[in-house]
Amino acid sequence: MLHRLWIVAIVAAVCASAQKYTGPLPGKSDLPYIKQAATLIPMETAEARSEKAGSGTRFVIEGAASPVKTPIPLPVFILKAQKLAAERLQLYKMEAREGHREYVVGGASPPDPLHLEVTRLSADGLCRIAVSDPLDAGEYVLSADGSNQVFCFQVF
Repeated sequence: MLHRLWIVAIVAAVCASAQKYTGPLPGKSDLPYIKQAATLIPMETAEARSEKAGSGTRFVIEGAASPVKTPIPLPVFILKAQKLAAERLQLYKMEAREGHREYVVGGASPPDPLHLEVTRLSADGLCRIAVSDPLDAGEYVLSADGSNQVFCFQVF
């Protein structure tokens, strides 16, 4: 009996902590969308090529710039997660070089991932992912830890 009360209390706490979301819903699961007012913009999806870079790994994405652009320095992403774990996404700034974009993970002086705040909006996997610190103009990537699948965008 006591075990059931704990389960009910945990479920109630999780439900109470979920925020009520009344905005637009993503058209596809496991694809982050940039939220701009009442519109959701699907992010560029790519497969990053990984290369050894000293003691780290360089990830290379084809194309000099992402076609997905936002003027918002503190973007918010909406994700309907099924297979993709929102908590495992990391945000990195990329460098544009010779017709491609790249970022390095690991190594002697790796860049730290930029800070994200993930909030569950519903029990069916709807999440809000907010950037915590303003982003400078440039190319950015959301990367799932342990995967070469990336989601790219540009702040202008």
